[in-house]
Formats: sequence, structure tokens, C-alpha cells
Amino acid sequence: MEAVNIQFAPATGSEVEWNEAYARLADYFRSYQLHNRIRRTQLILETLRRAAEAHKKDPKRTPTAHSIEQARAMMHEWLAAIYSDMNLNASQLEAAGRLGFHLSGGPARWPNFFLDKENLPKDMTEAMRAAVRTSGPGMQVSKMTPRDMDLGIVSEVAEDTFDRLGRHPLLRYSILVSIVGGVLGYLYFLLG
Repeated sequence: MEAVNIQFAPATGSEVEWNEAYARLADYFRSYQLHNRIRRTQLILETLRRAAEAHKKDPKRTPTAHSIEQARAMMHEWLAAIYSDMNLNASQLEAAGRLGFHLSGGPARWPNFFLDKENLPKDMTEAMRAAVRTSGPGMQVSKMTPRDMDLGIVSEVAEDTFDRLGRHPLLRYSILVSIVGGVLGYLYFLLG
């Protein structure tokens, strides 16, 4: 295991802001189920070092914003190395990477290689790629236009019944009288 030796002395921003950035980065890396604290600390310090350089150039943005941007850039570089020939756009790459890392058991099997694009184990790369290749059908664009509701045989029977009742007014009124009489008889039985 390599020694944790990252110099971090930001020239801009306050201690409170950088502590907040540290906490957000810890949450970000924890969301990838990276429970190896030593590796997580290495990644946080490297990300904070990069964010400090970016914050020096653009101090209007918060250290937290720079830190998350740097973490996502590091993630994108790492995943681009893994899925280099799969022709994925940026959002697909991030989603496929998160899915592939979790489905392949990456947090438990390869926590020390998370975001390490120089030392990608072949078995990790292949497991992540296989998890995405077999994860299911590709996303398709669909339209959400309203269509007529199909109730099957129920709608056909109801339509036939209403047609017959429309042609025979005497039958229609006798059914109506029997329904009203049934409801009144039921109420009399309940209240009486």
C-alpha cells in the first residue's frame, strides 16, 4: 500500500469552507460504498488538492463546488479508461460506471483501485464491463401520448346493453324503478 503523502495547504478559502468540502467529499465517496477509510482519505485529499488549485483560479465558487466538480472529473477519467470502446456519453458513462462498480462487487473486491486509472486490474475492468453489458435492454425513447382506454369485453358488453336499453324505453324505466325500489327497501330494512 502506498503512503498517504498529499500536501494540502489551500491559498484561498476559509478553514470552515474546506472542512465542509471534506465532509461533502466523504459523503460522495461513501455513496459509492467505498468503506475503506484509508483509500477514501487518499481520494479526499487528492480531490481537495485539485480543488484548491481550481479555487485559486476561481475564488468566487465555493470550495465544496470545486471539490465535487473535481471528484466528478476524476470519476469521469477513471470510467472513460474502463469503458473506452463502449461509445457512452457523459451521463451514460456515469450511470454505467456506478452500476458496473456495484454489480461487479467493486466496493468489496477492489476498493484500493477505485479512481486509480493507472493501475486497473484486468478482472475488475472486465467485471465492470460485463455487468453493464448484461444489465438489461438499452434505453429507448418513448412517447407519452394519450390513447383510448381498452377495457376488453367489459366495454363491449356495456355498449351492447346501453344500445338495447336505448331502443326499449319501457325496459329502461322498469330497471330504473327496480333499482330505486331496491335501494329504498334496503334503507327501510336498515332503519326499521
